[in-house]
Amino acid sequence: MDEKEIILQQSERYIMEKLWEESPMTIMQLYHALKKEPGWSKSTVNTLLGRMVEKEIIYYEEGKKARQYYPAIQREDAAVAETESLLKRVYRGSVGMMMSTMIKKNALSEAEMDELYEILRKGK
Repeated sequence: MDEKEIILQQSERYIMEKLWEESPMTIMQLYHALKKEPGWSKSTVNTLLGRMVEKEIIYYEEGKKARQYYPAIQREDAAVAETESLLKRVYRGSVGMMMSTMIKKNALSEAEMDELYEILRKGK
């Protein structure tokens, strides 16, 4: 799947986070993991799983008693695609504009700025 196509809805992210933590999972395992937060019913989980299979962001294999669901995309690929989407939508594709905004709003700690310096240094 092209990583630019990977834009997860918040509801999909709940399921993906569970599947990235532990795979495979059945619908009942996902239901039990999601019934308190965000408070979904079994039918809601089932509906979302069907949509996510159609979108090819998860897949399943038939198990002995129940379908076993797996993530079809990696967490890192989703993060890259969503970051690129955010940059395009909010900052016109400019990483510099995003970082300038973060610094102006004091949104970065000194440790985070040091981490960014190190990332940039390694990137040269």
